[in-house]
Amino acid sequence: MPSCTYLLPIRRVQTSPAELREFARYFGVLAAAGCEVVVVDGSPPEIFEELDRAWEGLCRHQPVDRSHGFLNDKVNGILTGLALPGHEAVILADDDICYTGDDVRRMVALLEEYELVRPQNYLDPLPWWARLEAARMLINRAVLPTGDYPGTCGFRRTSFARVGTYDGDVLFDNEELIRHFASAGADIAYARDFFIRKRAPQFRKWCEQRPRQAYEDFELRGKTAFFAALLPFALLLRVICGRPAGHTFAAGAAAASIALAARGRTDGAARFFPASVCLAAPLWILERCLSTWWAFWWKLARGGYPFGGRLLTRGIGRDWRAGARAQR
Repeated sequence: MPSCTYLLPIRRVQTSPAELREFARYFGVLAAAGCEVVVVDGSPPEIFEELDRAWEGLCRHQPVDRSHGFLNDKVNGILTGLALPGHEAVILADDDICYTGDDVRRMVALLEEYELVRPQNYLDPLPWWARLEAARMLINRAVLPTGDYPGTCGFRRTSFARVGTYDGDVLFDNEELIRHFASAGADIAYARDFFIRKRAPQFRKWCEQRPRQAYEDFELRGKTAFFAALLPFALLLRVICGRPAGHTFAAGAAAASIALAARGRTDGAARFFPASVCLAAPLWILERCLSTWWAFWWKLARGGYPFGGRLLTRGIGRDWRAGARAQR
C-alpha cells in the first residue's frame, strides 16, 4: 500500500521522447518506494493530452484547477493536488528533483515526528555552470542556519489544512510555503544532513534562471544592494587607488567566497559537493552581480519578471520575514 503522496506540479510547452521515458522510469521508482504519484499539469491542452497518453497507468495526471487564481500557476497546481484525496504524508517536488527509495522512506519517517521537513539539494551531474550553482548552495549553507533553499519538502496534509493557504503571487514559492508553516508555528525539521538529488539544468535554462534568482532577492534590500554595489565599488577603487588596490580587493573577495563555500561542506555535504566546487564561488559572485543589474532591467522595462506566461512583480511574499523570525 502507498505510504505517501508524491505531488509534482509541472508545465510543458514542448516534450521529448527521452524526457517522457525518464519521467516514466522515475514514476516507477516512486511507486516501488510506496508513493502515490500525482502530477498536476498546467501545460497547453495538446501537450497535456500527449503526457496523459504517455503516463497512463503510471501516475494520477490532473489539469490545474484555475479557480485558485494565483499569479504563480505552480501554486495553483499544488493546491489542485492537495484538494484531491490522498495520504497524510505529502512530498512536494519540482520537476528536476530525484528521490531514491531510501529518500522517500526517510522523508515519511521524519513526517511521523514533524509537520514539515525541509531537506537539502545537491546537483548531479556537474557541468561548469552547475558548479557555480553548487557553490551558491554551499555559501547559503555557510551563512544561513537553516541551510540552502531546496526545491522540495515534505509535509502533513492535515498540517497544511491547519496553517491555510500561503502567498501564491510570488516567484520564490518553495520557500514561501515553508516560511508560511514556520509563521503558523508548525514543527519543522531543517534537515541539513538530508540530501536529495537535483538534476542540473541545461545551459539555456540556467541562463534563463539568472535574472530570476536575482529578482527573487529584490525585497531583501541589503543583499541586493551588496551585489549591485560590488562591481562598481571595485571599479571605483581601481580608478581612485590604482590597479594594485583593485586586484587586492578582487583577490580578497574571491578568497572570502571560497572560504564560505568550504564552510558549507559540513553536516555531510562533503559527500555530495566535491571540494573543487568551492573554486567556482568567485564566479558565482560575479554572475550574481551581473544578474542583479539584469534583473533591474526587467524591473524597469517590464515592471516585473515573466514566469509561466504571467508577470510576477514580487520575489518573496507576506510570510517571508514572519517565517524568518519564527525560524530564529
